[in-house]
Amino acid sequence: MVTIMVGVKESPFPAGAAVDSFLHRHQMGADAVLAVLLVLPLGLVSFSLLRASDSPVSLRLLAGLGVLVLHGCVVPRRVRPTAAYGLAAAAMLLLVVLPPLHDPGGTYYPSVLLPSSLVFGLLLYTVSGRLGLLPSLVCLAVSLAGVLLILGRLWNPASWGGSSGSYGLVAWRIGLAVGLVAAAACLWSLGRLSRIRMLFLAELRAKAERAEADRARERSEAARAERDRISREMHDVVSHSLAVMVSQAEGGRLSDPDSPQAGVFATIAGVGRDALRDMRGLLNVVRADGGTAPQPGLGDLDDMLAQVRSTGVRVAVQELGDDRPLRPAVDLTAYRVIQEGLTNVIKHAGATAVADLTLAWRPDGLHITITDDGAGPPAEEPGVGLTGMRERLSMVGGTLEAGRRPGAGYVLSVALPYE
Repeated sequence: MVTIMVGVKESPFPAGAAVDSFLHRHQMGADAVLAVLLVLPLGLVSFSLLRASDSPVSLRLLAGLGVLVLHGCVVPRRVRPTAAYGLAAAAMLLLVVLPPLHDPGGTYYPSVLLPSSLVFGLLLYTVSGRLGLLPSLVCLAVSLAGVLLILGRLWNPASWGGSSGSYGLVAWRIGLAVGLVAAAACLWSLGRLSRIRMLFLAELRAKAERAEADRARERSEAARAERDRISREMHDVVSHSLAVMVSQAEGGRLSDPDSPQAGVFATIAGVGRDALRDMRGLLNVVRADGGTAPQPGLGDLDDMLAQVRSTGVRVAVQELGDDRPLRPAVDLTAYRVIQEGLTNVIKHAGATAVADLTLAWRPDGLHITITDDGAGPPAEEPGVGLTGMRERLSMVGGTLEAGRRPGAGYVLSVALPYE
């Protein structure tokens, strides 16, 4: 029985892994099948002996009840190991205290010698593998107490009409005591080994999952770095060419404003500026998320604030003026700047900080101010976050100012033009 249960724990083969996963998800069903398999060689023999016995019906019914409980406890043994073990121990106690059964052949034997009593060993193995060390030791103590009761019941075969066979009484007692104690100790030890193995495999799985998460993060960082490099190269080459084109067109228009070509030059300059603006916005999207997902904006600000507040930071929001639609690149930049600013509040001011977020819709653009009551980043740090925000803002013509407030606190001020 122990060999069967140890063999279904884990398997290095894919098919075995699938079976392990199925058995783990359907523990009650798997144990019900096992209970049926144990009834065939053990339960049927036990009930055959009870049916053939000419002992009183009440005695046979009580012994049959104990056998049924033992086999029934196999089904919930992994889902409710403590309860199953307790019921099985009570059933074994019942079989121990019952009077001996009488066989038609004229022999007597205690009810505890019915083959179904072996099921208790499976339950001892299970409970020692499912519980912690101290509870499993208590279960072992219960088993050893049961061993003492069985020894007392079988100590003198003549008292229940049995015989020690060809062995002497001393040999019978020594063999019986050593065999029962060794069986209980071995089953308990095997259960503890199965628990250690199970915990070891769980730790291996956790390490593998962490390693896979680290690899995925590294791949994501590498892809983002490559996108940043490509966007910088495109920005340096394309924006320079467009800027030269716009500059030359403006120069041609201003050199002779009244000529017929002035309108053509103005159109070229306007198209070039629009292309430059859109190109920067697209590069900003590529650098942010690779363009594979919808980009967030100020419309998603409530979700971001909910996440920040869930960390313990108290954020008060104030909006001044009438809001107006923003270009996608400016909308994304505003969202990312607020996200980075509040992240810095959590990082440097602590989870109990108080922050104020102000959105001022002014004629010249959107002004964002984030203040907190923390100390802010140390002055000696390079400020990678601020550098990234300035770089992002430069792509849409925005500006950033940051520093410590008089007294205590930190302030971040951003200006974003509408055009």
